[in-house]
Amino acid sequence: MQHNHERSGSIARSIAGLRRRFTTMMTHGATLSVLSLTGCQAAYFLTADETREVKAEYARIGTNKVAVVVWADRYTLDVDPKARHRIGEAVTYELKRHLPKAQFVPAREVTELQTSGLDWQSMTNQQLAERLGCDLILRIDLLEYTTRAADTRELRKGRVEASINLYEGGEGARIDPIYTADVTATYPPPGKHAIADVTDYDLLRASIEQFAQETAKKFYDHRESRRGPESK
Repeated sequence: MQHNHERSGSIARSIAGLRRRFTTMMTHGATLSVLSLTGCQAAYFLTADETREVKAEYARIGTNKVAVVVWADRYTLDVDPKARHRIGEAVTYELKRHLPKAQFVPAREVTELQTSGLDWQSMTNQQLAERLGCDLILRIDLLEYTTRAADTRELRKGRVEASINLYEGGEGARIDPIYTADVTATYPPPGKHAIADVTDYDLLRASIEQFAQETAKKFYDHRESRRGPESK
């Protein structure tokens, strides 16, 4: 009888020990789940807090048809005869991506006008709009288009700078722009070291892509880092 009693006590102690371990495991697992959930939520809120909503500087393009027309001086065209087309095509692409309700004159048609032999540069913006069959002209005047760093000319760094002006087309349209801004893009971006192991074409291509993105952002709501652009 005593043997059976001791055996029963041993079994009871074993069961109690298993219960304690099971309770500990469940509690630990629940804690990990809460921590995991909290971590995910914290990561979400941290990520959300790192960006901010930025309203378009000009949000009234709507369903209008837009032509992107690029002006460049002779020096720029000597450096790159396709500079106007490259900029116009990139900006048109980015605008089309983010303004699906608007229409855009293909960059190819603008280039054809610019190389047709017509004195298009003497046309008014309203005349250009009529010629291209659009409602608005986004004029881009290239101020800098280079692969040399602004502060240290011996270093290679892509840089595209321009003034942009949006004009209304049609008879009776106002002569002055309805929107104007300055846009600058560099590659590598500000804060990064200039590089010398890529071609001039790659430097300009990356700068043009960045310029096009920054230009398009003027016309649609978007999110950007709260830290803002690094100083140039």
